[in-house]
Amino acid sequence: MAALTKNHGVRFVDVGEDARTVQVPDFSTITIVATAEEANPAIFPLETTVHLYGDEAEKLAKLGDAGELSPAIDDILGEGVSPSILIRRIEKKTTRNEQLGAVIGDPSDRTGLWGLLDARAQTTVRPGLILAPGYCNDSPIGATQATITDQGSGYTAATVTFASPGAQVVPKGTAIVQGGKVVGVQIDDAGFGITGAVTMTIEGDGTGAAGTVATGPVANPVALAMSAIAKRLLAIGICDAPNLGRVEAALWAERLKRDNGRYLYAIDPAVRRFVVLDGSDDTILTRPASTTVAALFAKRDRERGGPYWSPENQTSSAIVGTARPVSYYDGEIDHEANFLINAGVNTFIEGKELFGSETLSNDTNWRFVNKVRTENAIRASLPAALRKWRGENFTAHNALMIVKTIEYFLEELVSLGVVVGYTRYFDRGLNPNANMRQGILRIELPHENTPPISDLQIGMRPYLAAFDVLASDIQQALGNLTPVTGTY
Repeated sequence: MAALTKNHGVRFVDVGEDARTVQVPDFSTITIVATAEEANPAIFPLETTVHLYGDEAEKLAKLGDAGELSPAIDDILGEGVSPSILIRRIEKKTTRNEQLGAVIGDPSDRTGLWGLLDARAQTTVRPGLILAPGYCNDSPIGATQATITDQGSGYTAATVTFASPGAQVVPKGTAIVQGGKVVGVQIDDAGFGITGAVTMTIEGDGTGAAGTVATGPVANPVALAMSAIAKRLLAIGICDAPNLGRVEAALWAERLKRDNGRYLYAIDPAVRRFVVLDGSDDTILTRPASTTVAALFAKRDRERGGPYWSPENQTSSAIVGTARPVSYYDGEIDHEANFLINAGVNTFIEGKELFGSETLSNDTNWRFVNKVRTENAIRASLPAALRKWRGENFTAHNALMIVKTIEYFLEELVSLGVVVGYTRYFDRGLNPNANMRQGILRIELPHENTPPISDLQIGMRPYLAAFDVLASDIQQALGNLTPVTGTY
């Protein structure tokens, strides 16, 4: 071909590219952020993500007994699985509020949970299931509303200052000035670790403005951070609810329901486990349920071959019961298990069986955790497979191979029963010439992930025709017996 560089002789030229096979990464690695004060710092340094497997007993022994990491791993291994595990050890703090702050960490410094964003780069392993056992269950007290009791006069500008002795983070807000008066205060930061009353002072070039501050429970900050991080990592955060009662669990869940809530799976109540303790009497302890649930997620993934199925309907191999009874009755709706599910909180029924596939999403399309994990798998897998065409010439053939790669992958997911159906098309209106000139190609991929069976309804009604069957059976049984006439 004259268009190619001139050559005298024989040579090989790579032509035409075929569609690629999509490889789905592992989404089952259990990732734990917690304390371990006695851990060997050479093996488990602070604020460093370390990868290991559940059967590396010698390395696990170096975690020591103190803190939450070692018992969390024991909980997981007690379910009869030996999964891939990522550990991130954080510093032990004095107060609960400081400890919550250490678990969350700093997004700029990549500490605490935020450090998991670097986990794959540091270990080559993708966090799939994220835990912070025992740190998601409370609802810290924060400023919920500022009420102006006196608007004052003569203001062109004003600032508001909050005070709350003992608070780890004091609330912050902005004064709203209109017509020379302070007509309201917007709370910009609800604060954190508030233990007493909150007061506010309004200052400016006017006089007389004053108000009061109401406090109340706010969304758990560890769970919120976990949801944001899980979204970035295409993972699922497993959160322990308050372990107080169904109403408390429902209120806790309602505060967390939001767009990123689709990446959170909540569980309540806590569980009971028989624990072998070094140097003291073995006993039955109350433990966070999130570790047990994570093990059941990983177990189902390994049994089925991927992250596309709900973990529910599995029985725990290690818990001896739940921290409080949860009522459940087959065929009825008036029981605590159903109440919790309707609130977005999963539970254990009969003291051992995982019940529920709910996320904390405020969008019903992402209500079920297996649909979210299927979507995570699609969004994590396709870009890697399609990367081959980055930098290739924008031709119809290459566009076709991109579409074929998508088709082959989605067809396999349909065959597995984890995607109900899909379509794909090239929308000319979304691919104007100006975009294509810049190398921009957009392919539409509408699809529907398979939901679990959640509400199995069986319609019950009388069936009069059944007596026709009965009559036929009677006639067949009696054979040729005919009515007898005569006198007796």
